[in-house]
Amino acid sequence: MSILQEQAVQMICGLSDDNVSFLIEIIRRLMPEQAGSEDEKLQAFRRLDAARAEIKQYLPDDFDPDKELEEAREERYGHFS
Repeated sequence: MSILQEQAVQMICGLSDDNVSFLIEIIRRLMPEQAGSEDEKLQAFRRLDAARAEIKQYLPDDFDPDKELEEAREERYGHFS
C-alpha cells in the first residue's frame, strides 16, 4: 500500500459512521462505471435494435425518415430563407 493510501485509511478510521457513508457515496460517484453497467447498456442497445426491426414492419416500404422530419419541421416552423 502506498503512503498516500495509508494516509487515506488513517483519515477514514477517524471518521464517524455517517461521514464514512457519505464518503462511500462520493467515491462511488467518482469511480468509473463498473463493467456490469456496460453490459446493461449493451443489452438495452440490443433491445432497441430489435425493436427497430419490429417497428419497421408497420411502416410503408417507401418510408423516408429524413423526408418525414423535414415535412414536420416545415409544417411546424414554416420555411426560412
